[in-house]
Amino acid sequence: MTAATLTSNGAPIPFTSDYFADLRVTEPVLEADALRARYAADGYVMLRGLVPADAVLDLREAYLKQFATDFCKNGDARRGAFSGRMPELPRHGFKGHPAYDFVRSDTFNAFADQPIFKILAEAFFNAPAERIRRTPLRHFVPGRKFASRAHMDRTYMDGVPNDIVTMWVPLGDSPLVAGSLVYLEDSHHDEQLERAVRAAAPMDRANDNRPLTHDLKWISEQTGRRWLSADFKAGDVVIHSPTIVHASTDPGETDYMRISTDIRFHRAGSPVDPRWTGDWSADDGY
Repeated sequence: MTAATLTSNGAPIPFTSDYFADLRVTEPVLEADALRARYAADGYVMLRGLVPADAVLDLREAYLKQFATDFCKNGDARRGAFSGRMPELPRHGFKGHPAYDFVRSDTFNAFADQPIFKILAEAFFNAPAERIRRTPLRHFVPGRKFASRAHMDRTYMDGVPNDIVTMWVPLGDSPLVAGSLVYLEDSHHDEQLERAVRAAAPMDRANDNRPLTHDLKWISEQTGRRWLSADFKAGDVVIHSPTIVHASTDPGETDYMRISTDIRFHRAGSPVDPRWTGDWSADDGY
């Protein structure tokens, strides 16, 4: 059950039809032309059960087993519930943290290199595709008011938007109350949105001008657009445009840790932002 009020980076937003609507669900049986048409119209395509759930849970378990056994409730790394005990580690994704090593592992890269992802990217491009090496691993722990701020991927990487596609893959179930992604409805069609909100947008990071805002309620009211959400299951994948505004909610009253990865492809032969050709590190500034 979703709470009456959610938060994102501590900023509240009522979970009502004024602010939220459902993501459109697409079964992974549409032909390529239909997928491209839906992507152009919505700025995203949400595919239920694209990847076998067991493969996703295997990866989740392999990652969480890099932590001390008391990090997960009852020592169950496959489910990955938070025990309430935080280990003494460097910050998430910094050198020395399990996420830093894990994205460099054969296990992680074998998952990201599954043929289905490349096949899907090539269907969207209608052309050969290549995976972009830098592949972030996100990990949100319950009880912490920390989430992805409203942003567009194009702000973080150079390149032609039509030559890049992101596949957001939740590593395990990812209900809204656990901090899943939300998408600002039709924002990829509004070329003036960024210019219109930047000057006045509240921002909790004075030294970082890349996000639009941490306040999802504010930007919804300013643009008249709702946040599109879903309760994701292991195996679901969302393909989204570099120009659609998206964010995440804070993990709420749940013990479940939201873990996810962003697998990106570019059209073969198109330029690649050189900052994205190496392995991800949370402190690399990109």
